[in-house]
Amino acid sequence: MSSSRLDAIEAKRNARKAETDAAADDQRALDLEAIDALETEHGDSNVAVLRVPFTVGLPTLVACRCPAPVELKRFRALVKPPKDGKPVDYVPPTEQLASTCLVYPDKETFLKICEARPGLHMQLGTSALKLGTAEEDAQGKG
Repeated sequence: MSSSRLDAIEAKRNARKAETDAAADDQRALDLEAIDALETEHGDSNVAVLRVPFTVGLPTLVACRCPAPVELKRFRALVKPPKDGKPVDYVPPTEQLASTCLVYPDKETFLKICEARPGLHMQLGTSALKLGTAEEDAQGKG
């Protein structure tokens, strides 16, 4: 393959990537404006934000709020081990919590993102759970 052909392919590829990067930056700016408003409304420590790889036409960020006590109580009831000893499937209750606590984007758009990133629903639910807890202080541990 000639060097001029390689140069042309690389130039075309770089132009495409630059266009995609510009679109991703524009989308991220929109997303950050929305996230900033949500953090102001709910409090910075009450919003978890996950970055999503750019897909044309979809947000690059998703966010959830801290679950309310009743929402966390419902989650705990759904994951309580049954008396028969069968294992608990944590996925549906965690995804339900994600849907309940979702604050960005709207639910319809979020489901479209989940089609492209199938593990995102569970991940956002886990993030919501973490907002309802505290972090262990590692000081003094040796």
